[in-house]
Amino acid sequence: MFSKKRRADFEEEDDGYHDFRPRMPKRQRIPPVVQLCKEMMPDIRTIGESVKAFEEDIKFLSEAIMNEYGHEDYFNDALLSTFRAVVLEQPQKQPAIALLTLVVNAGNEVAAKSIINFFFEELQKYCDASIDENYEVASNETGIWNRFKLVLRFLSMLSPIVSADDLLAIYRSVFQLAVDLNREAGPESRNALSEALYTNTLLDLPYLFFFNRSDLNLRSKVEELFNFVENEYHVKTSDVALLKQFNRNAPYQTTELIHVALPNVKKVLANNMEQLFALFPDWQHMLKEQPSEGHGFNEPLRLPPLEQLKPFSSLDRGVGSVDSMWREPRYTFHVYLPNSMGDFETVVPVTSYAGQLFKDIIIDIVESMEFNRKEVAKQVIMLDLFFKPGIFAEPGESIAQLAATYEENPLASTFKIEDIAIETILELVFKLPDVSQPFAYFYTLLVEICQNSPKAIAPVFGRAFRFFYNNLDNLDLELKLRYLDWFSIQMSNFNFSWKWNEWENDSVRFGSTFYNAKMNFAKNLIRKELRLTSNTLDVEDSLPDEFKKYLDSSYVPHEQLTEYYQSLFVGERFQVNPNDIKKNDLYFRHESFPAHQQVRQLLDYMHKQNDSREVSELEAIINSIKQEYGDIIANFGKFVVVLLIQTVVHSGSRSLSHANKYIGDLKDDLTHILGQLDIDDSTKQLIIVEAVLRFWNSNSQNGFLIADTFKFAGFLSPLSIFQFSFSEVNNGVATKNYGLVDGTSIESTFRNLSQHINDQECFTFVFEKLIHITNECITQLEIQSEEAVNIPDVNDTDIEIDLQNDLPKLDLLWKYETAMSFLKSVLRKYVDEYRIVETKIRDFVETTISHTPTKRQLLLWIDETHRL
Repeated sequence: MFSKKRRADFEEEDDGYHDFRPRMPKRQRIPPVVQLCKEMMPDIRTIGESVKAFEEDIKFLSEAIMNEYGHEDYFNDALLSTFRAVVLEQPQKQPAIALLTLVVNAGNEVAAKSIINFFFEELQKYCDASIDENYEVASNETGIWNRFKLVLRFLSMLSPIVSADDLLAIYRSVFQLAVDLNREAGPESRNALSEALYTNTLLDLPYLFFFNRSDLNLRSKVEELFNFVENEYHVKTSDVALLKQFNRNAPYQTTELIHVALPNVKKVLANNMEQLFALFPDWQHMLKEQPSEGHGFNEPLRLPPLEQLKPFSSLDRGVGSVDSMWREPRYTFHVYLPNSMGDFETVVPVTSYAGQLFKDIIIDIVESMEFNRKEVAKQVIMLDLFFKPGIFAEPGESIAQLAATYEENPLASTFKIEDIAIETILELVFKLPDVSQPFAYFYTLLVEICQNSPKAIAPVFGRAFRFFYNNLDNLDLELKLRYLDWFSIQMSNFNFSWKWNEWENDSVRFGSTFYNAKMNFAKNLIRKELRLTSNTLDVEDSLPDEFKKYLDSSYVPHEQLTEYYQSLFVGERFQVNPNDIKKNDLYFRHESFPAHQQVRQLLDYMHKQNDSREVSELEAIINSIKQEYGDIIANFGKFVVVLLIQTVVHSGSRSLSHANKYIGDLKDDLTHILGQLDIDDSTKQLIIVEAVLRFWNSNSQNGFLIADTFKFAGFLSPLSIFQFSFSEVNNGVATKNYGLVDGTSIESTFRNLSQHINDQECFTFVFEKLIHITNECITQLEIQSEEAVNIPDVNDTDIEIDLQNDLPKLDLLWKYETAMSFLKSVLRKYVDEYRIVETKIRDFVETTISHTPTKRQLLLWIDETHRL
């Protein structure tokens, strides 16, 4: 420690001492305007999140804008870009931004006019971009026309200070464009952009009255606009079976969004706008007296010419995530149906303006802010703050509490903001034919929402789990996979806590069947959970005894695996010991196998450095096995393929990257040896796939992924993987087709079809194979050519199931249903590829299937590929 004297000495400049401490740069003074923006802009972005502070925020922010706008470009640009971000990314806050603008206008008309001009120019920019072939969509962009919708909505709220004629001229021209595009498409065909413009613009119209509640002239002009739309726009019906989420017996009636838009808007504006004012908060008391002269737009909006826009109107290229949803018809989606505990709803019906608007806003938040998952998770659950109090029940209220409230007062709200938010996100997860974002985004977003409020959200998830589980028998095959993924990710993030005992009765009744949807879901779920954790006890501890029998993650049972290895040998001369066939292990290296010494030499060979291996050494090892033990081997060529492939796989069994390395390093050696064998190429490929999957029998996902590596290395074609997946295995009672029910196999089929999009043979093979399966089912069920396939609803407690006699027939019916659902999914998922081979597959259906209802259904789906 320095004394005071010494410290004083150091501070003297000419006493001979020098301060050797590093010189720090002087802290730069932040310009006042920058500091002001750092403080203000976050407050604008979070405006409305605190109800108590809202009026004060409006007062202080508006005063700051009135005082500062126009003095510094930095401030002007920061303000406008912040307004734009909120308008586009958090549309629930648009009314607050509009209120700010209206209040600012009362004290600084120049600032308000600049804001209006800025957003009008945004509209014009979108119109120009809509016919620009070079326009590139940003990753989080919802789309040109979705942004147009949001900016028009914002400008509509400024109707108290913007010329009504100028605003309505935009509405009229947009509706006219929608009408023209609709007519150009013909009397029956739909135009994607036309439907988007029609629905979105109708949804914007009521916002003209958010602050302008008593303008009779505006009401009269809007009425004229309604009459024009009703008379001129022909709403078409697009009932596309390929897009149905349920194959049969849907739990609810679906409706196209375009069909509910006009009735919803008419109802909300009827009766002196009673419904509208019950939805929008009343902020009239915060409005200040406005100048008598309103603002007009500097020039009319120039919409793109019809002929130039038509090539872009299918919304199938270079469009954002929300715009792309209009490519196909958009149907209503439900998870939380009216509760069985009482005749009340927890989700605002989409057949109301409020219900349609809430979902529209949540979709925009989720899609436009995917770069900030945590913020999205927060915003969608606080949506109720931005609408009139009383629309929703208290957050976190249980269904039992709501039922009690409803019984006491049927007029009390039972709508849950949590239900609406989760249902809307699930609508995006379960959207057909495509999802708008990577699945991981939606799954992790749902996890985030639940982690934020586990007590409130976990029961909401639980009801969704039950809904999909209860309807699994009829759920589209591709959606079953999405449900499986979501459920497994959710469970793995919450300690695998699920009340499996709810499903025990299904396991007791149908656990012995092979094709029952619920049992296959449970089996695939447990296997997926085992793959997602290194601590298998977590999964095991979460299961009741009834489900512990599904903890065996084997692709085929151990007995079948034993038969596979036994088939390689002459039974009278050598018997495989089942105890030596172990999980993720090479059977041939065990001492009970006579050639185990040579197998260990093989493994040593494969572990050598690349430059120290000689293929002659490999040949010598194989010849040694043939000379010493050839008499116990049933087919030496097949044995060599299996042995070599499994030793390579075993060598690289530590990880997928290790497997890739060994296959790559040993590619030339394997090619040389396998090329000398007297086995035709297609048979050899099938042996390779089977060898890989039998080694990885306990983790078939690894097996299929490693088969893909052999494929990319040139040893396999995708066709051989499909042949393996869909091969029928006879267990003496009935044939089993693992490719229809095993989640890893189904994923492999979709993955390989996606990887070989130009290989018509692959798509034809899968289609024809599934047709053969359906045909065989019909034959075995002895269904007559005109007889409908009647699949009983086993969930109906009035239907008694004779477990001994009815289950075999039921299992065949479920197999038929699964194969048909698979056909539906591949036709939809690979619509472009199947259009190329349409004539071939259509002829195949006509000539192969004699069962009329099945043929009719398949031909309908093939026809519908032209509507996607």
